[in-house]
Amino acid sequence: MSQEVKQLTREEITSVRKSWAQSSFIACFVVLSTLFTVASYGQDIPIPNQNNGQQNQRPLPNISISNPLNLASRSISVHVTGDVPLTGVIKVPVGARVDEVLFGFDILNKQQALEQNRIDFRNILVFTQNGDTLYSDLLAYNYGGDLSQNVIINDGDVIHVRQTNPRFDRVSISGEVTRDLDLPFKEEETFGELLQIAGGFTGYAWTDEITVFSTERKVLTLSSALSYVVQPNDRFVIRKDESKRPESSIVLSGEVLQPGIYPILEDETLLQDILLEAGGYTKNPSNLSIIVHRKDDDSKREQSRQGEDELMRFQTDLLRQSRTLRVTPDQLRMSDQYLENFQLFFDELDMEQTFMYLQPEDIQSEVITLADQDSIEVRYTPSHIRLMGQVSKSGFYPLEEGKSIDEYIAEAGGLGPAADENGVYVIKNISYAWVPAEEAILEPGDLLFVDRDPITTYEVDQKLEIQRLEAQLERQESRFRTVISTVNALVSVVLLLTRL
Repeated sequence: MSQEVKQLTREEITSVRKSWAQSSFIACFVVLSTLFTVASYGQDIPIPNQNNGQQNQRPLPNISISNPLNLASRSISVHVTGDVPLTGVIKVPVGARVDEVLFGFDILNKQQALEQNRIDFRNILVFTQNGDTLYSDLLAYNYGGDLSQNVIINDGDVIHVRQTNPRFDRVSISGEVTRDLDLPFKEEETFGELLQIAGGFTGYAWTDEITVFSTERKVLTLSSALSYVVQPNDRFVIRKDESKRPESSIVLSGEVLQPGIYPILEDETLLQDILLEAGGYTKNPSNLSIIVHRKDDDSKREQSRQGEDELMRFQTDLLRQSRTLRVTPDQLRMSDQYLENFQLFFDELDMEQTFMYLQPEDIQSEVITLADQDSIEVRYTPSHIRLMGQVSKSGFYPLEEGKSIDEYIAEAGGLGPAADENGVYVIKNISYAWVPAEEAILEPGDLLFVDRDPITTYEVDQKLEIQRLEAQLERQESRFRTVISTVNALVSVVLLLTRL
């Protein structure tokens, strides 16, 4: 009996301990929650002082807890007005600037708007909620890198954009600067700020004097010009320093030992000197061709056409001339070899720029000077030809001395079913001149092209079918009208006879 009482007492003790542990845990949780709530509101917690029995207070710092789900606090409303395609209220992120608002939300196309110069980006107005008016210069920001001119927008601000007006005052800077500018006038702007938008001086600028054309001509030193306040309709001209000679260079590539970019003296450095500087050729010169691509300059084209410089021998209109000599120019690429013809097309486009071509042995006998940005390619010309077009087996075939064009076509499996026997051409290597087969002499790298019989297209077939149907319908309508007329005549005769 005593053992049973003792056992019940232990169970009661265990139950009490569990209850006490649970109560302690709940009490601790409540206390911690209370402390966190008091701290978040910046209240003071009394701390007992055991020495004097008084209570001192230690303030806790304010704790701000952000709510990541509160999306409304992450955007603001901005009004866009003025001469823009889209006006009204838009939502933008907090901290957005004028440039982001106008160009980042499909209001304006940045590249087109800056190039067309129809909007006055130098004097964009920003009306704030407290009544202030700010100015934003997006040209100074985009071209000059001045971040202060790209104003930060706040909630409720109004951005007002205006078009440029030819009657308003303007300023310009031109000459030896990175970019010539003709801009709307801006109050209190200095020449130094305008120069920054223009990208600064070029390496050939004469900076001893800055010329200003306005109501009267002014000449300023550089130090005084940088702080000079720009006046309406000022025109700044930066002249070239004639003592500075532009640095010129050419690009050498292909079958040379040291390809790369080489400095030259324009119209003085010789082609043979550059080839020697590059260490010579990597292959037998008899299998090499030299192509000089020259930057397409209109004045040099005209000079070449007039034949004033016979040493240059630049054949500027070679491709166009070869096209005019073709018998059937519209049918030259009507081949089933679709990809081959695309490659041929792009190769021809490459040859439309000004170029000259020569053999290595010509270098010693001719004086050929180089110009800035010339591109020299030493091309390997293998001893083979390429068959393209309406042949059974198109591809590359070794060039054999004495072998005729007909033999090459036979080796390629003969003409295809759509081949035009009178449309066989030899496309010359490098020059890409089209020569009829009976007049051509095959040389390494030439292309032998077999044209196809002219075929009608789907569009042409449809037009012919429509014309045929229209003619057939017209004939049927004519016959129907004839029958009706005859019936009317017979009815009239019958009525007339019955009355008699």
